[in-house]
Amino acid sequence: MSPGVIGLAFLPIGFGALVAGGIFFCYDLFLQRAKKAKAPWSSNEEYRRLPLACFGGSLYVVSLFWLGWTADPQVHWAIPMMAGLPFGIGFVLIFMALLNYLADAYEIFAASAMAASSVTRSIFGAVMPFAGTPMYQKLGIPWATSLLGFLSLAMTIVPFAFIRYGDRIRAGSKFCHEIKERKREMEETRARRESSAGGAYQSAATERNLEGREQEITPAV
Repeated sequence: MSPGVIGLAFLPIGFGALVAGGIFFCYDLFLQRAKKAKAPWSSNEEYRRLPLACFGGSLYVVSLFWLGWTADPQVHWAIPMMAGLPFGIGFVLIFMALLNYLADAYEIFAASAMAASSVTRSIFGAVMPFAGTPMYQKLGIPWATSLLGFLSLAMTIVPFAFIRYGDRIRAGSKFCHEIKERKREMEETRARRESSAGGAYQSAATERNLEGREQEITPAV
C-alpha cells in the first residue's frame, strides 16, 4: 500500500472529530436550556458531563473491534479505514467530557486536577508504544486490537459507575469537603467585600446629597 493511501486513514478520524464537536455543541445547547429551566439533573456534575463520555466510550470500543477484524488483505482497505470515524467521535467526546467533569468536580483546584490528568495520560502514551509492537507480533492484528477493545470496554464502565455512585463518592471524600469549605469561605469573603464596597458607595452618595442640599439652602451672597 502506498504512503498516500496510508495517509488517507487520518481523514475519517479528523471527520469524526468534527462530528464530535457538533455533538458537543448541540449537547451544550441542550444543557443550557435545562439550566434555564432549572432541571434537577443540570445541577449534578455527573449528569451534566458524563453522558457524552458514555456515548463516546461505546463508539470507541466499536471502532477497535471494527478495525481489528476487518484489517485483512482480503478486505478492501477502505473498510477498516472507516473505523476511524467512530474512533474520532468517541475519542473527542471522551476527552472533552472528562476534562469538563474534572473542572466541575474539582472547581477551584481544576487546574491541578487537569495537570495531573495530563501527566498520567502522557506517561501511558510514552510507555504503551513499547508494548505495542511485541503485542501485535505475538497476537496478530485481530486479537491484539481486540485486547485493546476489551480493555476499553472495561474502562467504559467508569463513567456509568460515576453517574450511579459519583455523588456518594464525593460525599465521602475529605478532599471534596475541603473544596466545599474553601468555596464557602471565598463566597463569604466576596460577599463581605461587595457589602463593604456597597456601603462605601452609599455613604459617598449620601454625602453628595447632603452637600447638594446645603448648597440649595445656603442663600446667595
